[in-house]
Amino acid sequence: MTLTLFSVEVRVRRLIALLTALAVTFSLVSVPAHAAAVSARIRAVRILTPDSPTTKIEVEAYGIADITKVRAVVYAYLDGPPQRLGVDDFELVEGTALDGVWRTKSAVTVDQGRWWVDVELTTAQETHLWPQRVIIDNGLDTVIDDVEVTPTTVDVENPGIVFRGRLMSRTADGALSPVQGATLSLTGASAPIPTVVTGSDGRVEGTGDFPRTADAQLAYTGGFLYRPTKSAKIPVTKQRLDTRITLSVPDRLIVGDQVTATGRLERQDRNGVWAPLAGKQLRLSFDKTEGDGDWTVAGRPVTDANGVYRAPVTVTEPGAWSVSFANEPQTLPDDYYGYRMASAVTTNRTVVHRTSISGFNADPEPAALDGDVTVSGTVLWQTADGQWGPGGPADSVQLQFSTDGKTWKNMAVQVPGGEGEFRFVVPSGRDGYWRAVVPRGDYVEPSASGADYVDVKYRTHLYSFNASPEPVKKGATITVKGLLNRYMPESKPGPGANIHIYFKPAGSSTWTKMAITKTASNGWFKKTFTASKDGTWLARYWGSGTYIGSNAPSDYVDVR
Repeated sequence: MTLTLFSVEVRVRRLIALLTALAVTFSLVSVPAHAAAVSARIRAVRILTPDSPTTKIEVEAYGIADITKVRAVVYAYLDGPPQRLGVDDFELVEGTALDGVWRTKSAVTVDQGRWWVDVELTTAQETHLWPQRVIIDNGLDTVIDDVEVTPTTVDVENPGIVFRGRLMSRTADGALSPVQGATLSLTGASAPIPTVVTGSDGRVEGTGDFPRTADAQLAYTGGFLYRPTKSAKIPVTKQRLDTRITLSVPDRLIVGDQVTATGRLERQDRNGVWAPLAGKQLRLSFDKTEGDGDWTVAGRPVTDANGVYRAPVTVTEPGAWSVSFANEPQTLPDDYYGYRMASAVTTNRTVVHRTSISGFNADPEPAALDGDVTVSGTVLWQTADGQWGPGGPADSVQLQFSTDGKTWKNMAVQVPGGEGEFRFVVPSGRDGYWRAVVPRGDYVEPSASGADYVDVKYRTHLYSFNASPEPVKKGATITVKGLLNRYMPESKPGPGANIHIYFKPAGSSTWTKMAITKTASNGWFKKTFTASKDGTWLARYWGSGTYIGSNAPSDYVDVR
């Protein structure tokens, strides 16, 4: 029979000083009630003859009062027999009753097995029990052999292993025999720790999961008859699976738009087969064009059943996009330790702005055939917050003309001003539509103004206008005459045209139509009136579908 020495060291507290101070005065230091109640403590309990079935027991103890008696109780470990053995023959062999060593006078003999030793210390104040201070180990040695673990390489998708082993006991003569009904546990596996019970042949078989690389080891904690033991360690390697990921972001991005960053995540199993990786959280990041590596998280998309992810993002400025998987050991440790990292990065994406044209106008309307048309407006651009403002990155604006409003021809181009303003002055060659266009550029989207139709007509002019005589007697005749010319484009007389004659009395601001007369074949017109008061005479040709209205010459006549 083999006996084992098991010593328990007890840390010495400042109990004596605290209790003394408490007795003298009310201290700010509080001593727990249970600590104050213990008058004696154990430093160590020793088995003096560990290699013999018969041994003496030694107790080293101290107290605040004399220790008057030391006693031990020996009983079976775990599931052993119920009998208990009291040991009362301790004597002080070293030190004093306040701090000394006590030893049994006679040796204690135990049967085969493992035995707990409780110790009681008695002072004038109390008897205190200190349970399970040491074990008298007279059990049989055990060994776990025939250990197998299959497979020894696992991965995140296949973490399971099968383990086998056998628990044997060794007698004094070295013979081995199976231990039945003992519980073995597999360390290294994930919680809950797998446990199995040995059969009649001492063998076990079970399963466990290994989420990390670890050593698989079968352990037996021992029983009454048998000592604890552990098997040899078998390394189980967790293999990280290779992954790959794609990332697609449109090449041309418009500020303020919401676009979708998309791609696919796949993994390669240990057989080399690639397949979609579903339900995995990714990290989508953005870095400004400056390229300073200041990546900011823009989204946390999750892959679907086909490994595809879609992440809506709002375009605010130029830059590059990246997506990564299994690169966050703190927040997503299972993915980090289960898979090798995969990432994808785009090139820098240039962003463009939407444009529009405000206040577009072509003038005059109608326009003279040999005159000019002035076309003006303002280019606007849209910012990331959806607001429109003048100016922006447009580097040109085109003026276009169309006779039918469908087929357009570029007529002129210019760079808009700092506030987006533009102004074209072009010859008026024919009837048609005018519009302004911002062409598609490196930083802007194209836009066009509405069309403005300009009717081009022949120009007219009244020459040699005169109201006579000047002065004139009241009641006499006043003759108003002049010549209408039309420019087609050369100057020609304008026959058969209606000329409107107006009169405004002196001191008045109101014109009164006095008559309508037609021009003769040579373009001249003449009309007579009776002079009644001072005033101004005026003639005007208002134009037609072919001709623009003329100027409006006037002549003042003094009536006496």
